[in-house]
Amino acid sequence: MLVKKILIFRKFVNIFKKFNLTATILIGIIILSFLLRFYRLSDIPSGVFADEASIGYNAYTIATKGVDEYGKPFPFFFQAFGEYKSPIQIYSTVPFISIFSLNEFSTRLPSVVFGTTTIIAIYFLTKELVSKFKNKKTIALIAALFIAISPWHIHFSRIAFEMIPFVLFTTLSLYCFLKAQKKIRFLFLSNISLILAIYSYFPARIFIPLFSLGIFCIYYKFLWKYKKIVVLNFVLAFLLLTPLIVHSFSPLGISRWQQVNIFVQPPRDESISRHIFNNYISHFSLDFLFLKGDIDTPGQSISRHSVRGIGELYLFQLPLIIFGFIFLIRKQMWKSTVILFLWFILYPIGSMFTIDQSAQATRSIIGIVPFQIVSAIGLYDLISLFSKIRKIFAYILAFFMFAIIAVSFIYYMNLYFVKYPQYSSDFWGWQYGPREIMTYFLKEKNNYQDLYMSGEFNSGQIFILFYDPKNLCNNKCKISDFWREPNIYDPTKKQLFSLSPEYLNNSKLKEKFLIKKTIYYPNNTIAFLIGEIVQ
Repeated sequence: MLVKKILIFRKFVNIFKKFNLTATILIGIIILSFLLRFYRLSDIPSGVFADEASIGYNAYTIATKGVDEYGKPFPFFFQAFGEYKSPIQIYSTVPFISIFSLNEFSTRLPSVVFGTTTIIAIYFLTKELVSKFKNKKTIALIAALFIAISPWHIHFSRIAFEMIPFVLFTTLSLYCFLKAQKKIRFLFLSNISLILAIYSYFPARIFIPLFSLGIFCIYYKFLWKYKKIVVLNFVLAFLLLTPLIVHSFSPLGISRWQQVNIFVQPPRDESISRHIFNNYISHFSLDFLFLKGDIDTPGQSISRHSVRGIGELYLFQLPLIIFGFIFLIRKQMWKSTVILFLWFILYPIGSMFTIDQSAQATRSIIGIVPFQIVSAIGLYDLISLFSKIRKIFAYILAFFMFAIIAVSFIYYMNLYFVKYPQYSSDFWGWQYGPREIMTYFLKEKNNYQDLYMSGEFNSGQIFILFYDPKNLCNNKCKISDFWREPNIYDPTKKQLFSLSPEYLNNSKLKEKFLIKKTIYYPNNTIAFLIGEIVQ
C-alpha cells in the first residue's frame, strides 16, 4: 500500500515538473482575461443594443426551429435592419442559448470565449514572430498580458458584436501559416481560419485579401515550393467562399456598404480623397489610440464603442511601440518586421472609405493584434538594454514599468465598471430599458389589451422578440413611436404605455398619464415611465 502511494506521489511530482513556470503564468493570464470579460456580463454594458438582440434572437430561432427570424432555414447570412449579418457570431451563439436560454448572458458569452481564446492565439503567434530570439516565451507572455488587459479588446469581448471572431481567426490563420514553414499540414488550418475570419465580419472582406496578398509576396519562395498544396488550398477556399462572393455582389449583400460608403454619400465640405485620407490618418492619432479613444473623436456621438478618459491603447504603450520596431530592425528580423508593419498600415482599411468623420474602434478592431505584439517586444527590449548596463537597473525598470501597467489597468477598470454605465445607457449608448419594460409588460399582460413599448430604440421590435421569444404576450406587446403615431391611444381599450420623460414633457398626455412604474437609468435619472392614459 505504501509503495503504491509513493508511486502515485512520484507521478504527481513528474506532472508538476512538466508544468513549468511559463505555462503557469500563461494560465494565470488566461484566467485573468476570462474573469475580466465574464464579470457582470449581463449588466455591463447596461442595456442590450439592437444588434445584440438580433444576434441572440436569430440564434434562438436556429436552435429551436432551424430557421432565422424570417423563417429561412439555416441561412449563410441573416437579414437584419436593412442589412445582412455574418454567420459566425450567430451560429456560435446557438449552443450557449440552448444551454442558458435566450438572455443577455448567453448572447454575450460567445464573445467572452472568442476573446479569451484570442489570448492563447496571440501568445503562440508572438512566439512564431520572434522565434529566432531565445527569450521568445517571455515576449509572448507579455503580449498575451497586454491583450488580456487591453481596453480595446475587453470592450468588444463583452458584447455580442461580430468583430471579435475576426480578430481570433485572423490571428490563428497567421500563426498556422508561420508554422507551415516547418510543417506544411498547418497550411490547411491556416486556410480554414482565414475563411472563418472572412465570414466573421464585413471589414474582413477588405482587410484579409490585401493582408494575404502581402503575406504571399513575403513568402513567395515557400508558396512556390509547395505550389500544388497551395493551389489545392486556394481551390478549397474559393469553393467555401462562393456563397460569400455571390452574396457580396448581390444587391442585398452590398446593402450595408451602400449605407456607409463615402462614394454614395460624398462629403459637402471636403473632397472624397481628402475625407478618405483624413479618415485613414485619424486611426494613428494620439487622441484615438492613447488619449480619448473612439468615444470623443470628432463627429462621434455614440458611446457604445469605448469608454471616456482613455484611448484604445494605454498611454504607456506609445514608447514601447517605438522601441519594439527599433528592436525588430536592429535584430534584422525582416520578415516579422514587414508582417507587423503591413498589419499596421492596413488595419484602418475597413473604415477609411466610410462616411465616418474619424477613426472607428469597431471597423478597425483588427489593429489590436500588432499593437500588443510590438508593445511586448518594446518592453522586453527596453528592460534588456538596461540589463546590459547593470542588472539592478533592469530590475528597477521592470518594477517601475509593471507598476505603471498595474496603475493604468486599475484606472481603466474604474472607468469601465464604475463610470461607464453612468453615461452609456441612453439612446446614444446601450439604450437601456427594454428588459425592464418587457419584464413589467409580461407581468401585466393579462390586465391589458395592448401594451406599447416606446419606439425610442434602434429597431425596437427586436426587443419584444428577444425578451418574449415564445410570444407569451400573445401579440399584445407592440412597438409604437408616439412622435409619429400620436393617435394610437384608444379610450375603448385597456392600454399600457412606456414613454420617455422627454416625450411626456412635450406632449398633451402629461396631465392624463397615470404612472404605474418608473424605470431608472444606472445613474438614477428617469429612463421610462410606464402607465395608463386616463380621461
